[in-house]
Amino acid sequence: MKVVRNPFSKTVIGDDEPLCNQKDLLAALTMEAHSGNNNVLLAPRRAGKTSLAMRLARDYRTAGGLATIADLSAVPSADAAADRIATAIFASLSADNKIFTKLSRLVTAFVPIITMNADGSFSVSASPSGLVKSGIDKLVSVVASLDSISSNSKTPLLVIFDEFQDLAQLTDSVQIEAALRTTIQHHKASYLFIGSRRKLLRDMFESPKRAFYRGATTRDLPLIDPAEFSSYLVALAEASGAKWSHEIADSIIATAESHTYSVTAIAHALFEATAPNPPNKGDLAEAVKTAAIRETSLFMSIYEALSPQARMLLEALAAEPTKHPMAGDYMSRHKLTTAGTVRKSLTALVNGDHIASDENGLISLTDPLMTRWLNTRWGKRSMLRGLVIQAPPGNE
Repeated sequence: MKVVRNPFSKTVIGDDEPLCNQKDLLAALTMEAHSGNNNVLLAPRRAGKTSLAMRLARDYRTAGGLATIADLSAVPSADAAADRIATAIFASLSADNKIFTKLSRLVTAFVPIITMNADGSFSVSASPSGLVKSGIDKLVSVVASLDSISSNSKTPLLVIFDEFQDLAQLTDSVQIEAALRTTIQHHKASYLFIGSRRKLLRDMFESPKRAFYRGATTRDLPLIDPAEFSSYLVALAEASGAKWSHEIADSIIATAESHTYSVTAIAHALFEATAPNPPNKGDLAEAVKTAAIRETSLFMSIYEALSPQARMLLEALAAEPTKHPMAGDYMSRHKLTTAGTVRKSLTALVNGDHIASDENGLISLTDPLMTRWLNTRWGKRSMLRGLVIQAPPGNE
């Protein structure tokens, strides 16, 4: 039996996989990188920012530039941040042996370690050279080497720091931010700071009291146009041997509120359950349930990390988004305690990027699948509330 590949990837999209939309943003960020300018890209959790950053780096390299991506998520210390950045630098330089030999020596705080894997491939890591003290000094040294590398390149080095706001969670964050801003501000390299905890990242660059104030242009990752997203889903399914109607694709996007990961997760579950047959509205209803259930481990870890009061507010907002969570009738309906407690919980949920306000001030969860998961977790609400499906002819 022929094995069919599910085209709806729930991980970061690979270099050879099609990326839906965001052409204008990619073009703008590419121009900024070539111009040596710095940018901040804000996006909700699992909205596709890392896939976009990876594609930007790929396109920049294809055009002859150098690009490196360092993941700073949950980084525990300045030393660990320095190690991750150095490893990312060595990994990006290793694509070309001549460039690697010439430029890797500019990273004086670390030396590259090349390891052969069991499958014959190679991996690269970083080991402290002993030439630089630990802590902030080591981090500053590594970041300073980025400018040295950029100065030895024909085009500015593109440096992407993923989840950059997590540096602000460290105990010595004030000193780290000040040292990095002083180091970076005159660099020829181009920096892209991205993160999913938008309040924290925005504050780093827009608060006058912070070291990175006005240090970069802030941009928000826009939602993908629903019509283009729908055509993208239909085309991916067709390329893998399944025929999907635009009505089904439109319903997926409406149900997932154009949230990139939620759309992909539902599409993945639907393709898995129905390919190569065309899905109907019943299939989609089951796929929505499946997609939400599969996220239980993640959602439980988020839920359990919250205070009891924040959990209650999160449940309330999942059941009933509102502009006024501290209104008396709203608090009474959802058994919320005091306005002060709600205010404190709001701050925690916003800082964690679990909730956000839209342009009209309506507060809701940032992850549509988590909304559905919460609304059915204890069997008290309907998973498919708000599901909009137009059944194609013959698929009733």
